[in-house]
Order: sequence, then C-alpha cells, then structure tokens
Amino acid sequence: MTPRNIACVLAHPDDETFCVGGIIAKNASAGHRIDLFCATNGDAGKSAAVPVSSREELAEIRKRELAAAARILGIQSVETPGYPDGTLHTIDPAPLIDDIIAFLRRHTPAIVLAFGPDGGPPGHRDHRAMSRATTAAFFLSGLHRTSRLFYHSWQFPLPDPRLTVEPIPPTAGIDVRAWKATKRAAFEAHATQQLSAAAFETSFVDVERLAFAAGVPQPRAMIDELFEGLSS
Repeated sequence: MTPRNIACVLAHPDDETFCVGGIIAKNASAGHRIDLFCATNGDAGKSAAVPVSSREELAEIRKRELAAAARILGIQSVETPGYPDGTLHTIDPAPLIDDIIAFLRRHTPAIVLAFGPDGGPPGHRDHRAMSRATTAAFFLSGLHRTSRLFYHSWQFPLPDPRLTVEPIPPTAGIDVRAWKATKRAAFEAHATQQLSAAAFETSFVDVERLAFAAGVPQPRAMIDELFEGLSS
C-alpha cells in the first residue's frame, strides 16, 4: 500500500495511547506517517507516584512522557501548543481552530482521528471541545474533499460501570491484536498516569473502533482498514 499520512488531533498526553494506540502502532508499522496535535500539556491532571512541585513542572514531565510514548507507537511528529488543560470548553475556540487548520494543511492527512461530540467514555469536557474544534477545522482546511474524519468510538457498554457514555456507533473495526504490547508499553511511558490503569484496561481491546464523521464516504457500512475506498 502507498504510504499515507494520518493525523491525530487530541486533547491530552495519553489520549493517543488510550484511544487509538493500537491503530497508530499498526499503521506506523505499515509505513504510514503519523502526526499528533495534542492541545494541552495535561498540567491539570494527576501525577501518580511521580513527585511534582507545580503545574509547570507537571506540564514538562507530561510532555516528555508524551514524546516517549510517541516514539514507542511510531508517531513521527508531536505538536503541543499548550492550551489550558481542563478548561478548553471556556476559551475562544477560534485560535484553536486556526492552529488545527494549520496543522492539517501542513501534513495533508488522508485520515484524521479525533474525539466525537460524546467526549469519549468519560465524557470529558476537553474532549468535547476538541471534537467541535477539530470538526470545524477539518471542513475549513478543505481536506474534506479528499480525506476522512473519524471519531473515537468503542464497544458499548464498557466493563467499567462508571463509564456510561454511549458512543456514536462504530463504522470501522481495526484488528490491533499484534500491537497490544506496543500500546501497553506506550501507556507505561506515561508514568504520571498509572492511577488510570483500570481505565486503560477498558481500552486494551483486540479491535479498536472508530466512527466515520465526514469526508470521502466509506465503501461499506463497516470497514476494517482506514484507507479502504480512498483513491491512491
């Protein structure tokens, strides 16, 4: 297959691993380029057993963790513009949308992976804000005529009874069994996030799911390969 570009547009360090770590690793190993836009530095999060003296220090630690996880998964570039963690829903979205447009136009991906309006299994406000911004940027970038936007999805219900958000029904199921060890290694690189190990296990599945959102239509209701039906 001709190498293509995949862009991930997410909110926090570790989202890339939780949501689409297997998909990233699988496509990177096949020779496709993966670029990541991570809107925040995750400085409002927890730090597990890692000693941290300030939000600024946590931001730097999480950026290093993200860089390590990206290397493990095969992500070739990471952009971290440092938008406010935990309050993306309160900011003027225009600068964020502009930054995402610029990111997409630089990398011209065939596939864009993003959060859906549900905000993922925890329904996170930052995730919902990123969904709105990324969807707007996808259309404003002009890429919708040549590529596809997918939202993160999952098999519902999840084993954890606290995760009650129902996703947009999946339209793509990607077999990632051969890359689960890589995904686990990437999660372990996020040392500050090990208190979320139980939540991580809900994402540690044989098949990662996505929901088609916009762009070039899928040739079938359910596909098992992201580029199926896209012209070379």
